[in-house]
Amino acid sequence: MLKEISQTRSPNERTRIIILFLLNLVISTFLLKLLWNRSLVKHVSTLRKVDTLLEAFILSIALSVVRGL
Repeated sequence: MLKEISQTRSPNERTRIIILFLLNLVISTFLLKLLWNRSLVKHVSTLRKVDTLLEAFILSIALSVVRGL
């Protein structure tokens, strides 16, 4: 993402990239909490339930970093 931002010439395009990144992060946070609690916790006994959106947000950021976004 930083590479894309540094290569843009116009401020409007930079803003668009940042907004899309944040929107992606918010959507993945809600999906992560839903899927984590409904499927992963039931099938993998060592995982514990994600109770707050903050925990889901931090987990979402960690997974984004691991994926390389």
